[in-house]
Amino acid sequence: MDEKSQNLIFFAVVLSLALHVGLMFFMRPQVMTRIAYSGASLRARAPMVMRERPKSPEAVRFEVVKDVAAQVEFPDAKTDDVKPTADSTLNAMTDTVKMPNIADEIKSAPLPKLGLDPSELLSKPITENSNSLVPNITSPLTPKLESSFGEASPKTDSDLRVSSSPIAVPVAPSVGAPSISGLKLSEIDDGAAVKGADSLAPANAAAKPFEPIREVMAEVDEKIVETEKAAVRSLLDVRDAKELDAFVNMTATSASQGEWTYFKISVLPRSQLKVVPKDVVILLDASGSIANDRLKSCRNNAKKILRSCMNSHDRFNLVAFRDDFRYAFKTWQDCGQESYDRAERWLNSLAAYGRTDVFASAASVLKLPRDPKRPLIALIVTDGIANKGVRETSQILSRFTKLNDGLISVYMYGVKDDANRELIDVLTRGNRGESFIHEGWRKYAGRDLEQLSDRFRDPVLTDLRVVFAADSKAEAYPVMLKNLYRGEMIDIVGRVPVGTREVAFSLKGLNGDKAYEGFFRYELSKTPFDDKIPSLWASEKAIDSKLR
Repeated sequence: MDEKSQNLIFFAVVLSLALHVGLMFFMRPQVMTRIAYSGASLRARAPMVMRERPKSPEAVRFEVVKDVAAQVEFPDAKTDDVKPTADSTLNAMTDTVKMPNIADEIKSAPLPKLGLDPSELLSKPITENSNSLVPNITSPLTPKLESSFGEASPKTDSDLRVSSSPIAVPVAPSVGAPSISGLKLSEIDDGAAVKGADSLAPANAAAKPFEPIREVMAEVDEKIVETEKAAVRSLLDVRDAKELDAFVNMTATSASQGEWTYFKISVLPRSQLKVVPKDVVILLDASGSIANDRLKSCRNNAKKILRSCMNSHDRFNLVAFRDDFRYAFKTWQDCGQESYDRAERWLNSLAAYGRTDVFASAASVLKLPRDPKRPLIALIVTDGIANKGVRETSQILSRFTKLNDGLISVYMYGVKDDANRELIDVLTRGNRGESFIHEGWRKYAGRDLEQLSDRFRDPVLTDLRVVFAADSKAEAYPVMLKNLYRGEMIDIVGRVPVGTREVAFSLKGLNGDKAYEGFFRYELSKTPFDDKIPSLWASEKAIDSKLR
C-alpha cells in the first residue's frame, strides 16, 4: 500500500471519530436514561407506607368467615367465657345425678301382688329405710367447700349453696390415684363416698363438664390443681374408649440376663391420629448467672418459637424468673400477630440480675389453668443453678415431681455446658419431657431452643398411662410416660422373671377429649434380641429413684 492510500485511511478514521463525538453531544438530551436520571432519580422519595382504607358502610349483611386453619388438622378447643365460681369446683369433682319422676316410675312399673292400691304407693312417703324404687340420697353427700379463687371467689352462703335439683353426688377417687402431700381431695364427711354411684344414675343423666379457671392463680392452689388432675382422669376412665391398636405401630425387643428377662416396647403414632391444640409456657431464667448476652440469645429464639412451634388454636404465655417469677399475661394468649407483638415487647424488656429460685419458679407453672382436653407444656430455659429457696437438687426433683404428678409436661434447656445436668435431665424425664444442654459460645446460648421445641410441636396422644398384667410381675420405666407427638417415638423398658412366657399390658391416652385404649401381648421368645436393654433399664430405674 502506497503512502497516499495510508493517508486516506487515516483521515477517514479521524473523520469518523469526530463525527461520532459530535453525534454524542448532539443526541445527549434525547437519551432516555439521561431523562430518568435528571428527573426521577434526583427527587427524594418517601418510604412506602401502608395505609388502611376507610371502611364504607355495608349495604348488605355479611356472614362471619372463620380464620384459615393451619396445615395441621385437629378439633377445636372450646372454652366458655364464664367466670369460675365455687360451684364449678364442686361439680368438677362430682357426678351430677338427676332425680327421676317418682310418679311416672311407679305408674309404669308392674305392681307386686301385695293387695295394695297404686294410690297408696303414691301417697306413701319415701323414707330412708323404705324399699322404694328410688334410692335415698341425703345431705351428708354434700362436700364442705372452701373458696379457692382469691378475689373472684364468691363470699356469701348463697353463692356456695348447692342446688337441690339435680343432686350432686361425689364419686370416690380412683384406686391408686396419685395425691398431693397435705391435700384432701375434697373435705367430704365420712361415709359420703358412694360405691356404685353410676348404677344409681338414670341412663340419660349427664355430668356437668369441667370448666377450667381462666386466669393465672395468685398462688398455687393445690385443691384446684387436684380438680384439674381429676378432670384428666375422668376423661381417661371411660367405658367407650376408642381402640388404639389401629392408630399406633409397636415393636418389642428383649434380652435375658441372670434371673431376669428384659424387654423394650417402642410406640410410634400413625398419621390417622389428629394433632390436638396445646398450651405452651416458656420460662426464661433472667438471673445474674445467665448474663445478658445469653439472655439476649434466648429471648430472640423464644420469639422464633412463638411462630414456628405453635399451630392454629394453640395458646401461650411467658414467664421470667429470678428471686421470684413474673408472668407476661394473666390469661392464655391466642396465637396471632397482635399477641406476638405484645410478647416481643415484653421479652425485649428483660435484663439479667438477681438470684435463682429454681423450685418455686418451676412449680409456678401449676398456677396456670390446665384444660384437660389440651396438653400443657412448659419449656424452662435455665442453667439449673439454684441459689435461693430449695437448693438441694434431690429435694427439687422429688418435691416438684410429687406436686406436678404428670399434669404438665416439662422440657428444659440448659444454656451452658456447666449447667446442673442432673436437675435438668432427671426432672424432665420424670415429668413427661426431654432436655437439651447447649455447649458453645455464650452469644449463641439459645441457638438450639427451636430444635428442642420441634419435639413437642404436634401432640397426638397425651396423658399416657400404661398398666401391665399383674401375673407378669413386670417392673417397667419410666413410670410417667411422655406425651406422644407426631413423628416421635416413646420407649417403655421393663423386666420380668426368667421363664415368663409373655408380657401383656394396656396403654391409654387422650386425643383432645377422646380416650383411646389398646391391649397388647408379646411373646418374649419371639421378640428380637437387644443386649442394650438391661443397661437401659438400670438407667431408667436410677432416674426414677431420684424422683421419689
